[in-house]
Formats: sequence, structure tokens, C-alpha cells
Amino acid sequence: MVSKVTRSPGADSSGIFRRPRLVLKLKRFEDLPTVLSKIKSYPTPIRMVGADYSQTRCVGGDGGTTVDTGGLDKILEFGETFVRAQAGVRLGTLIHALAERGLELPLTPEMGQISLGALAVTTLPQASYGVGVAQLSSCVTEMKLITPQGKQMVVTERERDLMRVLRSSFGLLGVVHEVVLRVRPLTPVKIDYQVLSLKEFSGRFASIIDAPGALRLHISPFNDRITVERRTLDESVSLSRSGIWQIRNSVMRNVLPAFGSTIGSVLAAPGLRAVMLSGVQKALRATLDRSARGVVMYAHEWMRDMPNEAWKARHTYSLWAFPQASYPKVLGEYFAFCKSYYKEHRYRCNVVTGASRLHQDRGSLFSASYSGPMFTLEPSSTGDKGWDDFLIDFNEFASRLGGTPTFNQTRALQPEHVAKSFGERVKLFEALRQRTDPLNRLRNSYFAHLLG
Repeated sequence: MVSKVTRSPGADSSGIFRRPRLVLKLKRFEDLPTVLSKIKSYPTPIRMVGADYSQTRCVGGDGGTTVDTGGLDKILEFGETFVRAQAGVRLGTLIHALAERGLELPLTPEMGQISLGALAVTTLPQASYGVGVAQLSSCVTEMKLITPQGKQMVVTERERDLMRVLRSSFGLLGVVHEVVLRVRPLTPVKIDYQVLSLKEFSGRFASIIDAPGALRLHISPFNDRITVERRTLDESVSLSRSGIWQIRNSVMRNVLPAFGSTIGSVLAAPGLRAVMLSGVQKALRATLDRSARGVVMYAHEWMRDMPNEAWKARHTYSLWAFPQASYPKVLGEYFAFCKSYYKEHRYRCNVVTGASRLHQDRGSLFSASYSGPMFTLEPSSTGDKGWDDFLIDFNEFASRLGGTPTFNQTRALQPEHVAKSFGERVKLFEALRQRTDPLNRLRNSYFAHLLG
């Protein structure tokens, strides 16, 4: 049976309080029907948690039961075109196991500390190579889950409409305990980049999006710099990893978040913090200038393996996606917004803003690129003082410009943002959720607030 663990209310690295009454460590999926059916023993709401790296309260406990799926950690089967694994397997573990067999997922994330259960039912946009697959859940071809009534259910791609809903159901329609994901042969990726000003980026935007490959951007509004990182699949090239590339990875993944955390806590004067941040971002660009010309590597080599304890990550972010056609204008507005906000509030993000190009992906109901190709904007921080207030204003800015949020990555989200972005899709999902879970066994206050 599951083991019970009690703990006092606590927060993750983002300062988000979970507040469950009871925490369970699941040892086997066969115990899930019992947990779901015994309301007195396992109070409502029941929420699943994997690595606990969500940026919002989507897994908030609300005095209910949080179920830790970390014990479901077995990779069950490798095939030539698929892999089958339990929900608690970490994505980084799976990707490295696939690489050892000459395989990979169609998309490789920036961060490996995600559970497969979360991957299957949440919106996780990634820099994409082509139409149809722009978020990780679109790699899922089969799910095994337990319904709120405790019944076993298997859903495959043959049930297209149901799969589309489940891929962005956030555990509200059932508890996923096993998934099958599509895989392909491991393919070298050539990485090139350009460092452009906003004016140059806008002038070259048509050629940037027309060229093949996945696009990842590193954006510095206060330095008027956009680093365009292009990743192109190329079976014909040989691997070429430079030492400076490894240094670049270390700076991006470890040093910069730690540096931002340090100056946020040590340097009290906003002006001094701004000077230091500008300096480190210039140093980062100098490293980029020498690191990524013609580098060829495998996709899993750029994946970030975060600490097992989320609070050690020292990195938070928020994500909105915007229509591709208007993105240069959006970036211009974002540059102006950041500068205006700093002038008024003396606050600026202490980690470089990220962004990804998303091809159209209708594989899930709440896909960030459901309606067409998009680019994201991902302000990042170490969670320093002023970050939460910044996000409130940033959300209003993003919603006004027609942005699309995600339920698990967009912090400080409000019902009006959701209604404006998803419209009838929200009503469709909530109607299905009410029929599937009339007792609201799986719904917490976060989704009750956003979905009505």
C-alpha cells in the first residue's frame, strides 16, 4: 500500500505554497483506485506531483491529498518507434536511456527534471522543427490512467479527440500511471546563431522564420540584443563540441541563475544591480560569440538536469506565446515595457529572457500554438524581490497583445486571461470535466478559480 508522509505547509523554490493535509508516496499504481474511492481517508482534492517543478499552483494541495508518483519509476519497454514507461520516470532519465540505444524523442526539452506523468497531461511548449509537434505531450501515443471513480482506462491515438483533451487535462480527468511515447533514431543537431539588435531582428524576421530548424532566442531588452540560436537536424555531419561550448552551457545553466540570486540578495541599490546584470549579460554574449558557430551535438546534450530538490534550482520563469506574424512588434513592445517598468519600479529580471518558436500543434486542447505558429516570451528570474509584482503587470501586457498562457508555466494567471485566450475550449473542457468528476475529486482551488 502507499506510505503516508505528513509535513507542515511549505513552498517550492518559486515561493508557491502547496498546503496539502496528507502526502502519499505511491509504491504501485494498483493502489490508486483505493486512494480515489476512500474520501474520508484521502481528503479532496487529490493532486499528483512528480518533480514539483511547475511554476504555478496547478498541483496545490488545498488541505487535501498530494500523491507523489516518484515510486513509479520503471522504464518498461523499448521499441524501434516507441518507449513505454511509468509516470514517475524523470524525462532526463528516459532521454539518456534512449540515447544509449541510439534513440530520442521528437522534441528534447531544456529541462530534464520533469516526470512523464506531468509531460503527458500538461502544456510544455518546446522549440520545434515542424508542424504537428511543438509541445512534449504531442509525443505521447498512449496513456493508462485511473478515472476519478477508480476505473482503469487505456487511451490511444486512435481516439483522437479524447487524446487531445487528455494531453492538456492537468490530472483533472484521471490519474495517469503509464505512458507510451513516440521515438526516432538519434540524429546530430547543428547549432548556429546570430546576435542581432531589435531593429536587425525585425528586418530579417522573414528570412529567420523561413529557414529550416528549431529556433531558441536569448533576449536582453536593456542591451538591445537578441541571440537567435538555430538547431538544424543533419544526419550527414560529424559531431563537433568545443570546450567553449561546455563553458557556455555551464554559464547558462548554473552560473547565471546563481549570480542573479546573489546580486539580488546582496546588492540593495537597484542601479548597482542593473550595472552588474548588464555586465554579466555582456560577458555571456562574448561567450556565445565564440561558442556556437558550427557546433554539432546530440539534442540530449543541451538538456538541463536540475536538482532533485526544486528549491535548489534558483530559477523561475513565466511563459506566454504570441502569434508568429506579430512577434517583432511584440518584442519591440516588450523592450519598451521592461525599460518603462524599471524606470517606475526600479526592478528588472535578473536572468536572460528566453523564447522558442512553436510550429502549429493541435495535439492538445490547450496547446499554446493551437491556432497557428507562435513565439514564446519567457521572462526569467531567481525569484528575487519585485518578481511577483513584475509578473502581474507583465500578464496584463501579454494578454493585451493577444498572448496565450499555459496553466502550469504562466504565473499569476487570472480567469480573464484564460477566457480571452481559450474561449470556447475552456467551456468544452469544463463541461467534460464536470461529467467525468462530478464530485470534484481531482480539482483544486487553482483550477476552480481559472476554469469556473
